[in-house]
Formats: sequence, structure tokens, C-alpha cells
Amino acid sequence: MCTTLPAREDAGMRGFRSDSYGDAFADVYDEWYADVTDLDATVAFVAALAGPDGSVLELGVGTGRLAVPIAARAGRVVGVDTSRRMLEELARSDVDRTVTTVHGDMVDDLPDGPFDVVLAAYNTVFNLTSAERQQACFDQVAARLAPGGRFVVEAFVPDTADGGDGGDGGDGGDGGGSTSPRGSRVTVRSMSVDAVVLSASVHDTAAQVAEGQFIEISEAGGVRLRPWSIRWADPAELDAMATKSGLVRSERWADYDRSPFDASSARHVTVYSLPTRGTDVASGTVDASGAAAGLGNAAQVRTSLGQSL
Repeated sequence: MCTTLPAREDAGMRGFRSDSYGDAFADVYDEWYADVTDLDATVAFVAALAGPDGSVLELGVGTGRLAVPIAARAGRVVGVDTSRRMLEELARSDVDRTVTTVHGDMVDDLPDGPFDVVLAAYNTVFNLTSAERQQACFDQVAARLAPGGRFVVEAFVPDTADGGDGGDGGDGGDGGGSTSPRGSRVTVRSMSVDAVVLSASVHDTAAQVAEGQFIEISEAGGVRLRPWSIRWADPAELDAMATKSGLVRSERWADYDRSPFDASSARHVTVYSLPTRGTDVASGTVDASGAAAGLGNAAQVRTSLGQSL
């Protein structure tokens, strides 16, 4: 079942809409980003939080590369995405129709809860291109969590200089540790005898925004543009958003295998919980993983930035 709602136009790159990224990457997403996370570890992590009868909502569900296997281990899975083309890819892979999909925005169009787990994998929150929209997402998620429910956020840890490499784990953005407030870069993502994929990106450190295009040139297909746009945030800022929404940080790891998070970690998997009645949430942090609450920007250029749908 798929509920359809209109896409919205975002600020930033001229003409960029909330469905621009997904529609542009739907046909290559699973191929290009197959190795960005350990699929089995991710599914096991989320399924353990939800339980066999639990309900899971995935934001930016995309092609269903996570949602479909999670559905085999949880009671109910719902996915929301602004891209119709992504959802068409999901429908092709979900032959048993185990995932209920919503074609809409992950702030304004979230389905009613309650959910035991809400998942925002692989930088999905950063696809909301303003701090206000990101905060609104936390607010809407908190309103749909069951008491004791968890919001799982996976994201790269931005560099203090430029937020990382801009779009594809080392192929875009500035990525060189520039201290300039604005920067740009053009690199080669891949090349063969009859095709080349270039990555062109710009970043604005003050706004914490990076935008770019993957430019695919081939003898067979001519030129194909694949745009992306993000607004990055460090772990401390995400923690503040969660606290403002009434959530507490219960876990933070470097990956879904629960490896420890520290100052050298290139990304984080953070679990925010909706407290049950009577829980003291004044501090905003009840961290079972033992990670330092103040860890924010890391000191090195990060190479894990990418888009997650």
C-alpha cells in the first residue's frame, strides 16, 4: 500500500526539490551505496530494538534495502520517502508487500504512530536542508514514538572545516581540510573506457550546507545529472535537537556493530529514547554506550559523507 503526497521545493540549490535526490539516484542507489553500511548488522541492530512484534518507521526508506529485511524480523514496517522513483524500486524488491509505504515528506507527512523504532539511516536527517526542518523532524518523530520507543540516527561526523567530502564517501565536497568558509571541488568518482562519473560540489561552512552534482557522461547515454543537497550537524547539535523534542540519548556507537564511539570515529549511530512516565530527563543524556556527551566535531577530515534514502 502506498499513500501519495506532493513533494516540496527546498531552499538552496535552485530548482532542487525534496524528491530531486531520490528521483535522480533511484536507478543506481543500491549499486553505488551497497557497501556504505553493514546490511546484516544494521538490520540486526534495528530488529533487536523493535522486537519480533514491534513496529518500525523508516525515514527516507528509498529502495527498501533496509526496510525489506527488517520487515522479515519485525511485526510492522512503514517507510516514508519523497521520491516516487525510489518507492517504485522498493515495490519491485518487496515482492511479498511486507513494507507499507508513504510517498511524502519526513516532516510534514509522517504516518500516525505509535512506533517502537524510527530509523533515519545513513545521513538521512541531513537531507533536511535547514536546522529548523531538522528540529521539526525530531519533534514529529517524538510525537509518534511509543513510550520507551527509540529514534535511531546514523550520520557522519563533520569536520570543523567543511563538513566532509560532500556526497559520496570521498568523491565530492572539499574533503581536503580547507579552512575557507566556502569551497568547491571537482573529482572523478569512476571511469571506464566508455563512461566517466564526475563529482562537483560546493560547501558553505557557516551555513553547514553542501550541495553537488554527480555528472555521468557515457557514449551510450550522453550526460546524466544526479543532484544532492545536505545540511550537516555534529553529534552535539543533534543531541540538542533531541533534548528539545523531549528525547534522551540512550546509546551512541561508531557503527551498528556497537563498536565504541570516540574522537576518531568518522560516523555515529545514536539511539534517542522517549522516556516513560516518571523518568528524569533533565540532563537529556542517559548513555548506555559510555560515549562522552560532549563529542561533536572531530579534528580530522571525514570521508563518510553520503546521501541516505
